[in-house]
Amino acid sequence: MKEIRIGFLGCGGHSYSHLGCLKEIKGVKITGVFDPKQENVEKFLKEAGQMDVYESDKELMKKGNLDGVVINSPHTFHFPQIKLALENGVHVLVEKPAVVNYKEARQVRKLLKKTGKILVVGYQRHYMGNFLGAKKILDEKKLGKLVFVSGYLAQDWINIVRNTGRIWRFDPKFSGGGQLTDSGSHFVAMLFFLTGLTPLKVASFIDYRGMKVDINTAFIVNFKEKVHGSFSILGIDPSFREALLIWGEKGVLKVSAYGENSYVHYYGNKEPEPIPEIKSKINSPAADFIECIRGEKQPQTPFEVIEKVALLSDKIYQSFETGKITKF
Repeated sequence: MKEIRIGFLGCGGHSYSHLGCLKEIKGVKITGVFDPKQENVEKFLKEAGQMDVYESDKELMKKGNLDGVVINSPHTFHFPQIKLALENGVHVLVEKPAVVNYKEARQVRKLLKKTGKILVVGYQRHYMGNFLGAKKILDEKKLGKLVFVSGYLAQDWINIVRNTGRIWRFDPKFSGGGQLTDSGSHFVAMLFFLTGLTPLKVASFIDYRGMKVDINTAFIVNFKEKVHGSFSILGIDPSFREALLIWGEKGVLKVSAYGENSYVHYYGNKEPEPIPEIKSKINSPAADFIECIRGEKQPQTPFEVIEKVALLSDKIYQSFETGKITKF
């Protein structure tokens, strides 16, 4: 088995979850790292072991002899670093959001087609048993034609950012947006991953809570498939909770990663029933990344999901800024 050489662009925060998974996979070697903060690098090396340390992202890409790179930088750095990696023949695992706008998403699609490389995004829910079970129900049309979708994601985002010291998330120059762009990306990607719906129109309302980035967002979406939806992404909550509900002509499905029970309730049945879980052999974005590099599968999250996340987010911000229903 050919050794797969992986580098890290940014080695704070979420990089450790990817590192932990990669260290468990045979035939994978972490060979290089770049982070502008020396303290981040020193801490990372204690966990990852010794490797080459580079002076810039460009040096890592050009001299690291890498098969793949894990990008954990601030959100607005993602696109230029994805571009840098792909143009140097390196596969990419990038933390969410992959990009911060639809223009960047379209450019990444062109680069992927041109280079033939792989891009995996850190959407953990797409490997979880209850979400895969929900997707199977929807793919098999057991709910019938979809009619309505709704849901929310809420957490104590403001204090989490402050307490972890990742306050770059409050600066749009680095974050590209607030809670909608950050944790909200998980929820919006989950919506498209499960349903495949195509947004047509959106109306939104945003509360910035006196900050430079969005904190609480409510939005209503009209989809091409003649489905309507209403959603909330909140940066204030004593804990963390989320739920996505999907109504079809034959029943309703509710799925959640945290804080809510998941179920499916069909017409004619008095009680809802648990969603049958589907265990995936691939249980993390990092494991998925390696399998894709080895040519054994395609990324769990189709690129069109990434495009739809970026496009809908753009239109949500546009609707709020113009005070109008925005068309796609």
